[in-house]
Amino acid sequence: MNLPNKKGYFLLLSMLLATLFTRASDEVPQTDPFQPYLTEKAPTIVTDLGEEILDSIRLRKVIFHSRDVQTQEGFVPTNIFAAIVRPAKPGTYPGLLVLHGGGGNAEIERAKNWAAQGYVVLTLDIPGVANPEKVPQSSGTWKVVPYGKSRFTATPDLTHSTIFEGVLAAVQGLYLLNAQPDVIQNRIGIVGISWGGYTSTIVSGLASNMVKATFSLYGSGVYDEGSVFIKELNKMSDNDRATWLRYLDAGRRIQSLKTPFFIAAGTNDNWFYPPAVTATLKAMKGPVNHLFAANANHKIPVPGGTNDPRTNQVGWTSMELPYFDYYLKNKGYPFPLITTISAASPKKGNAGITVKFRVKSKTPIQQANVFYSLADSSWTKRVWESVPARAARGGWYYAELPASVIGKALDCYGSVSDDRPITVSSYLVRRN
Repeated sequence: MNLPNKKGYFLLLSMLLATLFTRASDEVPQTDPFQPYLTEKAPTIVTDLGEEILDSIRLRKVIFHSRDVQTQEGFVPTNIFAAIVRPAKPGTYPGLLVLHGGGGNAEIERAKNWAAQGYVVLTLDIPGVANPEKVPQSSGTWKVVPYGKSRFTATPDLTHSTIFEGVLAAVQGLYLLNAQPDVIQNRIGIVGISWGGYTSTIVSGLASNMVKATFSLYGSGVYDEGSVFIKELNKMSDNDRATWLRYLDAGRRIQSLKTPFFIAAGTNDNWFYPPAVTATLKAMKGPVNHLFAANANHKIPVPGGTNDPRTNQVGWTSMELPYFDYYLKNKGYPFPLITTISAASPKKGNAGITVKFRVKSKTPIQQANVFYSLADSSWTKRVWESVPARAARGGWYYAELPASVIGKALDCYGSVSDDRPITVSSYLVRRN
């Protein structure tokens, strides 16, 4: 073997060192910041604020210790306010973790509604999601960070992201719920809205063996596929962005989940776009379902959705109660499911594109439509039109789009509502 001369040796050595340094700086760190905390043990309650009986429910307020954060002044504890609400009647019940949206705080009133329906509920202030000014009983270094700041950071490490603090606190809230003596441990669900929907998703992935069913409103993962947060991600260095997506993006942490998952989303949501919602659902191994509400932004104006006057609305939508009753109480029927959809080219004698989809349902379908939108603007500015779908044998439904869209790029999806009412949708189909 020919050895390089002295000059060549040092040149080769410098090149090797440069290569090693480049790889070390470009690669995503392999340390999972959550790993030390995934103990499945309930956090320590540092303050018990007492319990009160309200009609048929009991409300207990506590403050639990999440972690200690090292600062220049020493260690600062992160303490989280939580409320545990349960039926007053002794017995065992399913558990439900209720997670608030951006700028909110512990959903005590909503938790009361669920407890009245026979659930033990835990709701908490979520760091990084809650407005620090609205959560006087929670504390920690995150409280001095203005609302909405320091979410998308991985410097000097991911524990400096306020979203890390929030996800960790939610996981610990789940552990505390699981430890309640009247909770049926294999019957626990999670429901959350917006940033709480994101948190529901990632917590379900991190604690997949403890979660029986999840219902996420608006929130998803896979932010780089389509979300308003792409702007924040693009401000990060390549390495920091890759690190954040690997460990804090919910779509990357959900792949081990094998239990039922539902996302209720708006087609024009300002924060979470349909491609991100779809990618999140397709990343899971378990049974998934969803709905898209046409022309909706952070609300679900469909049968069984938000503010439906015909239904008993316990959660943010009336659909949540039959969802969790089915999976956590074995009560009622599963949601309808659209198993397949396609958009065929026009045939001779047909005026437009024929869309067909198939529905699997144990309840009568009352309404069926195909929604379509030209792919000529951003997701938040799309205009979705609908055409009725006619029923055929074998659960098939057919709809014909107008001839005016032939030759134009468009997206379409099927949607059905049953008699409860529950609304579900298909995945989007692109026609070019």
